[in-house]
Amino acid sequence: MTSKTIKNTPPTSAPHPQLSSITPSAVDAMLKLRGYTQGSLYIRIEKAAEDNVLTKDMAAWAHTVRLDANDQRHADEAATLPSTADAKRVLEFALALGAFLFVLPTRIERGIRGEGG
Repeated sequence: MTSKTIKNTPPTSAPHPQLSSITPSAVDAMLKLRGYTQGSLYIRIEKAAEDNVLTKDMAAWAHTVRLDANDQRHADEAATLPSTADAKRVLEFALALGAFLFVLPTRIERGIRGEGG
């Protein structure tokens, strides 16, 4: 595929269903950036909730995303393939988590220093 082909490829408004299986990697990376590096993703989500870095609801949502992806990653024959709606849901979570862990705290710090948003 050439750069011309990539340039001429129309953008899609719907996320790819495979996003459902890779989003836990993004969650994992964000938690590691916040210092949660020990244990499984389950343990890191629980520890972040215990430390009030994540709310209980954010942790529950993170676990839902993690478990949904497990079906795909572990080749569960009974699992259905993720849909575009599933991909949208996990993308929304990843964006919300990034905003919650990184964007909002930075805006708050700037606001406290009087620098604005």
